Amino acid sequence: MYFNLSNGHAKKWLVLSCFLVSLQPSLAAEITNKVNQLTVTPLIFSAQPANCIALRHGRTCYANVKLNWSSDIKQDYCIYIKQPQTVSAPLKMIQCWKNSNGNQIIFNFESNEKIEFLLMSSKNKQVIAETAVEVSWVHKPTARKRRWRIF
Repeated sequence: MYFNLSNGHAKKWLVLSCFLVSLQPSLAAEITNKVNQLTVTPLIFSAQPANCIALRHGRTCYANVKLNWSSDIKQDYCIYIKQPQTVSAPLKMIQCWKNSNGNQIIFNFESNEKIEFLLMSSKNKQVIAETAVEVSWVHKPTARKRRWRIF
C-alpha cells in the first residue's frame, strides 16, 4: 500500500500516529476503571404472587405475599411500603436487616389498589430496588342496574 504524502504531511502523520499509540494503553486503563466503577451488582427483589385477585371491583384483596431479596453486597437493608399520597408519611417500614445480603419475609397483603415495595439501604436511605403487587378483579364494574322481577 502506498500513500502519496508530501514531506510535511508525512511528519505530521507520523507524530500523530506515535501520539495515538502512546495514549492507547492509558486510555484502555481509564476505560477499564470507568467500567469497573459503573458495574452494577446483581440484585434480586421480587414479590410472589405479583398479582392479587378479588371477586368484585373495588373490594379488598387478601393474600400472603412472599418478599424475596438478595444482593452480592452485604450491608444494612430495609423494606418499605410506598404509602398513598393522602397519608402524611410517604413510607412505612416493614423490616430491616443488618449486615445481610439476602432474606425473605411473608407479608399479609390487604388492599384494593396496587402496593409498591422498596428495598432501601439503611445507611443513606437510597432506593436500591422496587417491586409491586397489582390488584385485579374477577368481575369488572358494570353501568347497568340489575333489577329482580318475578314477572
